[in-house]
Amino acid sequence: MKRRYTYIGALIGLMLCLASMVQAKTTRIGMVYDGASPQCEKIKTLLFNEIQSLIQGGHTVSFPVRAQISGHWNLKKINGALDRLMASPEVDMVLVLGEVASHEACRRSSFPKPVFAVHMADSQSQDLASTKRTSATANLNYINMQFDIDRDLRLFQRITSFSQVTLVVDEFIYHSTPRLETLTRRLARDFSMEVTVITAKTSARDLLSKIPHETEAVFLASVPRLSDQELNKLAQGLIARNLPSFAIMGRPCIEQGILAQATSQDHLVHLARHLAAGVREVLNGADPGTLPTLFAPGGKLTINMATARAIHVYPDWDLLIKAELINEAATAMESNAPMRRLNIRTAVQEALSANLDLAAAHRSVDAGAARVSQARSSLLPQITLNTRVGVVDDDRAQAYAGTLPEREWTGGIQASQLIYSDKAWAGFEIEKHLQVSREQGRDAVRLDILQSSASAYLNVLRAKTIEKIQAENLKLTRKNLERARVRVEIGAGGPEEVFRWESQIAHSRRNVLSAQSVTLDAVTAMNDILNRPLSEVFSQEEIDFSDPLGILPDQRLMKFMNNAMALDLLKKFLVVEGRRDSPELKELTAALAAQGRTLTRSKRAFWSPTISLYGDLSESFAKEGEGSDYPSYRDDTDWSAGVEVSLPLYSGGKKRADLKQAREELSQLEYEYKSTANRIEKQVLNAVHLLRASYPGIRLSRDAADAAGRNLELVTDAYVRGIKSIIDLIDAQNQYLVADQQAANAVYDFLIDIMTMQRSIGNFVLFATPEKLDGWMERLQQFMTNMGYPGSGPEKEQNG
Repeated sequence: MKRRYTYIGALIGLMLCLASMVQAKTTRIGMVYDGASPQCEKIKTLLFNEIQSLIQGGHTVSFPVRAQISGHWNLKKINGALDRLMASPEVDMVLVLGEVASHEACRRSSFPKPVFAVHMADSQSQDLASTKRTSATANLNYINMQFDIDRDLRLFQRITSFSQVTLVVDEFIYHSTPRLETLTRRLARDFSMEVTVITAKTSARDLLSKIPHETEAVFLASVPRLSDQELNKLAQGLIARNLPSFAIMGRPCIEQGILAQATSQDHLVHLARHLAAGVREVLNGADPGTLPTLFAPGGKLTINMATARAIHVYPDWDLLIKAELINEAATAMESNAPMRRLNIRTAVQEALSANLDLAAAHRSVDAGAARVSQARSSLLPQITLNTRVGVVDDDRAQAYAGTLPEREWTGGIQASQLIYSDKAWAGFEIEKHLQVSREQGRDAVRLDILQSSASAYLNVLRAKTIEKIQAENLKLTRKNLERARVRVEIGAGGPEEVFRWESQIAHSRRNVLSAQSVTLDAVTAMNDILNRPLSEVFSQEEIDFSDPLGILPDQRLMKFMNNAMALDLLKKFLVVEGRRDSPELKELTAALAAQGRTLTRSKRAFWSPTISLYGDLSESFAKEGEGSDYPSYRDDTDWSAGVEVSLPLYSGGKKRADLKQAREELSQLEYEYKSTANRIEKQVLNAVHLLRASYPGIRLSRDAADAAGRNLELVTDAYVRGIKSIIDLIDAQNQYLVADQQAANAVYDFLIDIMTMQRSIGNFVLFATPEKLDGWMERLQQFMTNMGYPGSGPEKEQNG
């Protein structure tokens, strides 16, 4: 009995060892591919990583270097490589990459080991039998890519109309796949257009030289050997010829400048995962011939709007709304013009030098200076020079007995100097006060321009931030659409989820368009203030939206907003500063001084005389005719001089009326001053109250956005695993979108409130020179210290 138990134990141990050996067996995977190319290298890397990741812990695979064989773009070498791997005892499974290699593999009738043909473009065009969407051939699985070239051509023709198209195919693929000629003829027949096929290798220059001059569009079917650099050269060459282009697959094509494509951005990743899942099934005992062959790359129409603008192609709105757009915003580089770069300080400086309203205010001040000179001129000597040539009738000349010759030329000079006139002196003094008032009014306009330009610039940044958030939300919605399609494929969701996400994409796209419109309006408003062409584009130096507060030239003021006591004391300090620096109050102070002098002049008009000196000199240069020979007791020179004093005694009550008017207008200005002082204080208080809410609102909104983001991550993961519904995910995404926008708005609301605060005190200290800013901050520090605020010592904070 004991021996029997020993025998059973040994048998179990042997079985466990054998199981362990089986489990530990490494599956060696070989590979045959058409030839070296950038696209092949990408898919090879993805395949290796996805297979290793998917089977991790269950099986062990290796990819022997000697079993990775290139066909060197040669049909004979490809078949030779297939023969070698099929017969090799060192290879357990074969992967076949490339259209030609996959086609040649699938033409075989028997497969001694599992074979996966990865790049089969279309099983029907290759005369492959299939049963229930499988290969129906033992040990063979091919991936039917199901590229819909008819759909892509229809999309291409919706973007831009054409009747002559050039189809670009890799030279090796075209000559090794004869049925492509049949496909070309069918396309020409079905689409009623002329199709010209040209072949490509590795050179964009050679390819461009083959494109016929009469072609109207270029369709890239398969160009695996073109590198990204050559794709870019090809795209630029097509743009130079104003030729629209469409690529049947691959995001790199459109990123390099091709006009459009309609394949999923992640189609290579999905392809690698699809193949890795098939490899895992085979390692678990499945026959490749029973595995599904269909693989829909999916995706959405993508349009490169920079290319569209360059070749003057303008898709209709319906197409743009449904498509994914890249390079939507036009740049100055497209027009070969240097793009202006602005930051908040340069925007303010440019506004001060170019704004039309401020220019008009400067002219008003200059005109006022001329009025001051005019008023002063009456206090200075008045000199008049004259000459006269006269002719009178002879009988009158005789009657005047020589004092008025018939013909005479005379000349003279008159001079006067005001000795005393209160009215003239008052006019001069009043104009000087009024000029100060005009200068303060100009300074008020300057402050308005400062506020409006800074706020307009911040609104541009806000609009671009919101546009960026909406664009990110659109990308997220598209990713969720892909997640929904995966759920449908695995049976975790129904097709209604796909339709719902497609509806969400349309809604998100509309939001992006609205955000772009707001951005354009903000740019227009900024250019209007800067007196620039309203549609002119410019770039912002503050491209890092993660720390918008860094826009402020100095951040020492922030420490006085951290608590209620500091903010209350800051409010009192700002009221004092506002009353002292407000140009509106200074303008009224000067107006009061002018009106006070007007009142004094009206009072003195009752008794104050006007005293002046005068002098006159005249000379007779020539006399002719009757009366010129009469003896005269006067020489040819006459002169006079004297002092004149005048005092109007009665002017019909005008003096009393002027006095009453002066008193009432002075009283009116006094009331206006008090009202303006109260308004300035109210504006300061309102500005601080806004800061009281907006400054802490930054952190609160950011915390809310972070929480919404974490919630979205959790809900997204639960949705992918089938735990949460589509409604839960849409709700979480909308919450995050709203919270993210609120967080962005909170920052720009605060920054605009800072501009409002500076305008209310009549001093944009944050844009002042470092010396003036430091002086203002020292006054604030001293005020806080005098008011007993802790932590406001004399040490100098570092500028932000």
